[in-house]
Amino acid sequence: MNKYAIIIAGPSGAGKTTIADGLIESLGTLEMSRSATTRDKRGDGRDDEYIYLTKNEFSDAISNGDMLEFTEYGENYYGTRKSEFERIWGMNKNPILVLDYNGVASLKSRLDIPVFAVYVYTTLKEAESRLRKRDMVSAPSEKQAQVLEKRIRANVADYKKLHEISELFDLYVENNDVASCIASIENLIADFLGGKELMSKEEKKRITEVFKSEASTL
Repeated sequence: MNKYAIIIAGPSGAGKTTIADGLIESLGTLEMSRSATTRDKRGDGRDDEYIYLTKNEFSDAISNGDMLEFTEYGENYYGTRKSEFERIWGMNKNPILVLDYNGVASLKSRLDIPVFAVYVYTTLKEAESRLRKRDMVSAPSEKQAQVLEKRIRANVADYKKLHEISELFDLYVENNDVASCIASIENLIADFLGGKELMSKEEKKRITEVFKSEASTL
């Protein structure tokens, strides 16, 4: 089996997890890599998407080299374990992950396999609209409202930053339609694994320049 990993990144509200789930369903050769976390279980039906560790266990995983990348968010730690990749490869599948650009940079530097990094994007206004609609499903608490505003600010900061690191990603694809976005990524996996350049440096700079311009108006 040819080992590789796919990473889906993008602003909050761009539909990253939906795209990842769609690729898993359509290809049948991918498995979502569970994120290790120190946060408590929420009982929201998505607890099986995480590996729950104590802070000491998380620290030990970093020390022994099992944690390939990690970040702190909301006083908790989240990370990607090498052992999780081994679990997936043992199923004769390849891992797909949803990460931020820091996680992408870390995995690309630490893995000796092809890492297909895809940035799924939409306009910042559309991303904010989707996030607010998602929060309207239930009456948001004050804490939820604070988290929402933090995500919106983080989106703006990321769009300002991406122009400097545009070459980190192999592909930028706009998510105006989920099915089309999934098909676009799926159709290019073989080309990526074959060593083909999917987008030129100039194309990446042009797209991320638009991101930067939009962010500067907000």
